[in-house]
Amino acid sequence: MIFFKYVATCNKEYFDEIINSETPKHSRFGNEGIVSDLNNKYYNDYELDEKCLVAITQLRDGKIHYVGAFDTKKSSVSECITIIENRAPEVKVIKSEEITHEEFVRELTLANQNEWLFRSDDFIVRQLGIRIEAESYSIFDGPAYVLSEKIYSDKNADRKSINKQLDDILASDSLRAEIDRIYSDENDKKFLGHPVHYLINAGDKGAADDIISILIPALLKNKRLIGGRVCDIDKIAAKAYREDNFYNIFKVGQGSTVIINLAVEGDVGRYANGYHDLLENIGKRLGEYGNDTLFIFVDVSGKRNISDDAIAALLANADMIQITEGYGDLKKSKAYLKRLAAKTEYKGYTIDDIVKYLPKDKTEYSVTDIYSAFNRWYGSGLKTHVYRAYKDQDIVKLEVKKKTAKPYEELQRMIGLADVKRVTDEIIANARIKRVRQTMGLENTATSMHMLFSGNPGTAKTTVARLISQILMDEEVLKNGHIVECGRQDLVGKYVGWTAKIVEEKFRAARGGILFIDEAYSLVEDHNSFGTEAINTIVQMMENYRDEVIVIFAGYPRKMQEFLDQNEGLRSRIAFHLNFPDYNGDELVEIMQLMIEQQGYKLESDAVLDKCLSICSAACKEPDFGNGRYVRNLLEQAILRQSNRIFAQKAGDELTKDDVITLKSEDFEVIGVKKQSKPYGFGGC
Repeated sequence: MIFFKYVATCNKEYFDEIINSETPKHSRFGNEGIVSDLNNKYYNDYELDEKCLVAITQLRDGKIHYVGAFDTKKSSVSECITIIENRAPEVKVIKSEEITHEEFVRELTLANQNEWLFRSDDFIVRQLGIRIEAESYSIFDGPAYVLSEKIYSDKNADRKSINKQLDDILASDSLRAEIDRIYSDENDKKFLGHPVHYLINAGDKGAADDIISILIPALLKNKRLIGGRVCDIDKIAAKAYREDNFYNIFKVGQGSTVIINLAVEGDVGRYANGYHDLLENIGKRLGEYGNDTLFIFVDVSGKRNISDDAIAALLANADMIQITEGYGDLKKSKAYLKRLAAKTEYKGYTIDDIVKYLPKDKTEYSVTDIYSAFNRWYGSGLKTHVYRAYKDQDIVKLEVKKKTAKPYEELQRMIGLADVKRVTDEIIANARIKRVRQTMGLENTATSMHMLFSGNPGTAKTTVARLISQILMDEEVLKNGHIVECGRQDLVGKYVGWTAKIVEEKFRAARGGILFIDEAYSLVEDHNSFGTEAINTIVQMMENYRDEVIVIFAGYPRKMQEFLDQNEGLRSRIAFHLNFPDYNGDELVEIMQLMIEQQGYKLESDAVLDKCLSICSAACKEPDFGNGRYVRNLLEQAILRQSNRIFAQKAGDELTKDDVITLKSEDFEVIGVKKQSKPYGFGGC
């Protein structure tokens, strides 16, 4: 549904006649005024053909103000104007402007208060089927969702202006590539439906909004959208799946855009069934309205607590283009910060005042880095520019987690894994050569990309799989780059016929990404027929989805070899066999040093490092010592001891920053190595 506001002019005599006919007011059912009569006729026109509803809402400054609402499949802006002018030949529409649903309802209410509507505003809204609420709220457990609306236009959306905006926001290659597709001369410049929808990955909501502020005007300019209205749904809770008004948003959004923030509210574990129903119903709306309504899903890093496979199943209802935030050097980052700061009320600052909040160890900054620096500066500015009594007061800031570097850089920083890094480079090189061949009009042979990761627990198999998924998305090998993680319990059904269906659902959820099967050998260890059915179905699905899904099998080295020996068809479809060896003492210490740096700590001296090396070297001689997990446990125990030591030694004294970040020799003690009968789940490194 599209909502518009129209302004029309007429000669002074006719306008005076209208005013006189409406003064004094009559009762609604006895009113013979011109406005009331026209609104009644407009309403009858709508009841007759249901194309568009028009109503006069205000008389002001010699002009007549209207609102209009129409179904994009049945009518248009120009048809609304024709109806207005045909019913009142004395008037001429001189301006039309798209408005939000909220403003449309507000204008109708105003007309109703003037007794210009034959039917009440509430009745008309219900008849149009556009009843939605900005917030569905319960006094006991808060809102089910929060809705906001915004209108975008295609002003300043010519290609030159868009290119400048892309530079301004440090646009990623994925956004630039999509803009190229939108403006391509290969496309017809008319709206027939949405060929794709969007998944935006960013580390900050502001970064996602910047992407959207370019994407929507570009689509409008190229006739890929009918309306510029955007409904932004945020703070979705599990109970939203029971709200009729929530689902009505998607119906009312036809012809425009609906943004869904995947950062959900509440405890997903506690309300798992509710979230399952919610995502399933959103998926149905995506399938039902996706041709007429543009869906944009926003995934802000660290904010989503719904699993990848659940989101992947939702997104599988339509073709998705994934867009990520970009990066820039210091010069470009300064320009970005300057534009953000210019929108604030602060005066008397320099750009260097903001730049000092950027990470110190980088030469290239993500948009999230920039927004984080800006937000910290802005918060500091409240003390120095607004609430000046606090200007000399230092506030303790707790840094929860730093945003990771680019996936490829993060993989290169990992300790060891020479074979993994080599194979990754080969895959990247092959992907780039294929793109070159494609530009030359040469054929590309489809190659298998399925992998087998063999290694003991804690050797970084899952971490590497997650990084590879992002690297391959960046290199356009994968479309979405998400990873669906599962084990035997997620693939084998309880009854005959269930397993094949479950396996296929996992492959559908992983389309455009990676299906990571941990402890894959457990599917056949007990010789259960359901496990065999799972393996046979996996082999078939690997062939059916070979261009859409990369499967990674992971587990203990010896058991993975036995697993392959039982199914030659499976072995032949796996292109890369990657070994994840156990770490030695030196490598474990390097891993620990990275963890210490990432968590904002430091070691007091080299003597502490020597003690850690001695502990780790001894641990390596134990069977099933845990590799990277051992180091993580060692560091966690050290941090606990450090906290206890500080409070014992510094009770009543002031603490310095050096006190709270320094780890000493006495903080590190040998921890026991527990023999593991099986690997941990997906949370390890």
